[in-house]
Amino acid sequence: MLASGLTVGSGLLAAGAAAAAGSTSGVTARLAGGVRVGENVEFFATDTNEWRPTQAGPMTIKIGDSAEIPVYCIDLLNGASFEADYKETGWDSSSLKDNPGAGPKILWILKNSYPAVGVEQLAAASHIEGLTDTDAAAGTQIAIWSFSDPNVKVRQSDAEATAFTKWLIAQANEKGTGNEPKPTLGLAPASVGGKSGTTLDPITVTAGGGTASVTVSLDSKGTAAKVSLVDDKGAEIKNVKSGDKIYAKVPAGAAAGNATITARGTATSSVGRAFVGEIKGEPSQTLILAGEAEVPVSATAGITWGLGAVPTADAVVDCAKGALVVTLGNKGDKDAAFKVAGKDYTVKPGGTQTVTLPVKEDEKYDFTVTGPEGFSKQFTGLLNCKTDSSTQSPAPSTSASASAPASPVPSASPTGPELASTGGGMGTGLTAAMAGVLVVAGGAAVYGLRRRGRHSRAS
Repeated sequence: MLASGLTVGSGLLAAGAAAAAGSTSGVTARLAGGVRVGENVEFFATDTNEWRPTQAGPMTIKIGDSAEIPVYCIDLLNGASFEADYKETGWDSSSLKDNPGAGPKILWILKNSYPAVGVEQLAAASHIEGLTDTDAAAGTQIAIWSFSDPNVKVRQSDAEATAFTKWLIAQANEKGTGNEPKPTLGLAPASVGGKSGTTLDPITVTAGGGTASVTVSLDSKGTAAKVSLVDDKGAEIKNVKSGDKIYAKVPAGAAAGNATITARGTATSSVGRAFVGEIKGEPSQTLILAGEAEVPVSATAGITWGLGAVPTADAVVDCAKGALVVTLGNKGDKDAAFKVAGKDYTVKPGGTQTVTLPVKEDEKYDFTVTGPEGFSKQFTGLLNCKTDSSTQSPAPSTSASASAPASPVPSASPTGPELASTGGGMGTGLTAAMAGVLVVAGGAAVYGLRRRGRHSRAS
């Protein structure tokens, strides 16, 4: 589900170019800051039957040159890394699909807890005296984990933070309803086609934060074919906002071809959007936005036209099926012959056909769709649909659980005041010296340790 760069297109790129599937958003990010406000806690690892230390609290990401935006972890056992590339995606294409009903409850927490709501307001609402920002930050993260990673026991040492966690969970269970937020910027559908001499089906602009300043343009192939972008009244357009529809008008007699529409500008990010990470072909911890900011965005959609067969292709990650689902279409008046993953498919005029391509969890995929008139679309990415905890049996009930204070947890961050991540806790056998080396060495070294069974905080 990953595409490199800080602003990439959603859906389909020009013929022959790679596209990341599973999202209508082209927003990508990098981890910018670790846990600066939070507390040390422990989680129970059933693979080694031991409690391990980690940190609970928000981190931050940057989308392009935006301000830092707070995020929380929704993938407790998976380490995060400053070197991972993160891509915004829908809930159904992230680990939230693994826990039905978790998304709305987490969204309620994000909108009604720290840092969206001040500590004084939270203390008054929860009736917890002495609540601090560190209590609120830690309690928010652990409450989120209770829904994103329900199989993992977490224990806290602070009485106020523990009480706040319990209060948040109860509130989210009672009030956590609602819909997934829209993409920061999206163009949908991501692929349209039609006959030469017609106006193609509309492409709708979506900006989830409610505001956007976006321009649209055609690539050189579109301009060479004298394709124009118009509104529903036929007037040429360049500037669009959320809800606008873009129509591609193809001149009569235009030779079969394809082009890319690009929307580029700024938009407001939406609380509750998920970000799936990848580092060197392996998954990184999944994150979820806890704040808003004006961010640079870029999204694309593919268009095709012709006089016979007019092929289209789109793809989405389906976490429920553990697959990349490709939809082939034909907007022309002759049969369109496709080849997908070495197999042949024929789509009748005006028809569509769905092709399901199974992909293993945490596995990269790379599929190319070819069709008539040199049509070619490549879909690449990484299937990251499950939390690591989804394969872990529930921890045994103990007196030292999230509902009762435990003994103080030793610091897992000997390198300074900023804790580098939350979740994927530091293995208890690591020394402070080794931890310092890992921070300098970067996320790849830390990730290597995590994959060998020592769940490390990220660098």
